[in-house]
Amino acid sequence: MKKLNIILGSLALGALMAFTSCESLDQTPKDYFASTTFWQDAAQVSGYMTGLNSYLRSSYGDNFLMGEIRGGLLGDGDDGTGVSVFGESMYAQTIIKQDLREDNALFNNWNSIYSYIVRVNLAIQQIPNCSFLTDKEKALYLAEAYGMRAYYYFFLYRTWGNVPLVTDVAITEGEVSAAALSRPRSNASEIMKLMKQDIDESEAQYKAAGSNGWQDQYNWSLYATLILKANIYAWAAEVTTGDQTATGTADLRTAKDALQQIISSGKFKLMPQFYQAFRSDFKDQNTENILAAPFNQTDKVYFPNISYTLAQANFFTTGYDLNNQPLKLDKNEKYGTYTLINGIVRYQYKESFWRSFDATDTRRDATFFPVKGNPDKEATGSNFGVLVPKFAGTYSTSEGTHYLDDDGPIFRYAEVLLLMAEIENDLGNDPSSYINEIRKRAYYGSTYTPYTNQSKYENTKAILFESDKEFVFEGKRWFNLIRMKDASGQSLVFDPSVNYPFIPGAMGSEGAILSSSDAYKVLWPLSTSTMNNDPALTQTAGYKTAFTR
Repeated sequence: MKKLNIILGSLALGALMAFTSCESLDQTPKDYFASTTFWQDAAQVSGYMTGLNSYLRSSYGDNFLMGEIRGGLLGDGDDGTGVSVFGESMYAQTIIKQDLREDNALFNNWNSIYSYIVRVNLAIQQIPNCSFLTDKEKALYLAEAYGMRAYYYFFLYRTWGNVPLVTDVAITEGEVSAAALSRPRSNASEIMKLMKQDIDESEAQYKAAGSNGWQDQYNWSLYATLILKANIYAWAAEVTTGDQTATGTADLRTAKDALQQIISSGKFKLMPQFYQAFRSDFKDQNTENILAAPFNQTDKVYFPNISYTLAQANFFTTGYDLNNQPLKLDKNEKYGTYTLINGIVRYQYKESFWRSFDATDTRRDATFFPVKGNPDKEATGSNFGVLVPKFAGTYSTSEGTHYLDDDGPIFRYAEVLLLMAEIENDLGNDPSSYINEIRKRAYYGSTYTPYTNQSKYENTKAILFESDKEFVFEGKRWFNLIRMKDASGQSLVFDPSVNYPFIPGAMGSEGAILSSSDAYKVLWPLSTSTMNNDPALTQTAGYKTAFTR
């Protein structure tokens, strides 16, 4: 039987432990089971948990790939040519335009997410047996592990729906069993049941420990569990997937309670100015990040994908700003335009999205840097583009080197506020106070127009549009579009009025992001490689397949 070809790396444990190289859905280290030298003292367990937290950074790119690319904010050069304002060909154009097929699926082998799940499963299996740990230590470690497993399954569930259910470490006589790790897709209801059980168990373990488990924004804590719980229950309440029917009010109330616990804790608040929530020199002062991936010069691990929204010097210096002034490099500025010089433009946000920002909304210029290629032509279409300095990092003036060292937010307090606004609205309550907390910060130093409660549908769109501007490159919009509903109860992904057009024009002028006939594309297909490597799998419903099962 063919086996999935995912070769795992090593897990940081203080001392690196080698993994075996057999092929399977995912694999776990043989030595952990065959040897009596591991899981023997507190330092080993602590190191293992440090390694699990480090994988939140390793998997951070999934936020952009799974949550941003299909969300309708990325363009094609706004003239249909698929090239940037500097003339570079751009990536994932077919995916951006929702042309998904078995032979055009972007991801292979579940994008390696099961590699993280199996490692977490091992912790859940072993920690209760560690007699040298106190009950509080066991509870805190298990709280983290159950939260992380729910986190990874939430990515799988929202992307593919009914995925394989793997809660074991699948070994035979001390060795990884490829056959055991090759298994069919479970019902969507089974995956939702597991996610709810895991996230509830995580919260229960924190209570048993009598601690919130907070170390810093780079490690899982009760607050990460609570915001993930709110997301899972809100998704369950609003989204039907396969045999998992949307549950409605009861789960919305559970989600609201989880968010209220974060708000009532008083531990988090919005940074005074929007840019401070991201810039590397505010890391130690960040009151907004609930959970973040630590990209930094010390570890030499840098923010993924963002370089594809930046420009190289030889391109940058041929461009112009919107006042027709030549773009210049200022090597004396750590956070000025020089920090834009690190990559090549492969993803470019839509001109129509940039123009949707109010000029006094500080999020626009903290997020985007608009440029044009020809000073003699209007800044529009192929002569307009935006670079993304939001996560562009730091330019070392002493070294002459640009580092993409901004932290990657996984959950931040702004999401708590906007998700609470959405849930209050869905429960028939006034969401305006939460929307206005976001707006007040966005218009820092300027007068902002407070939002006033309107119809449920208008409130939903207002929340979405605030989220669009707040979470650029953070991978929220595609999931928002699926979860949030129009006046008829359909997902906003089918609503033309929330679709920014490729060619600048009125919202919705190009139709919805997905048509009703393409509703099956809410979920992604399995790739040809994935299907070929594991005969236990069937293709996502609605997609044509070359494989007969």
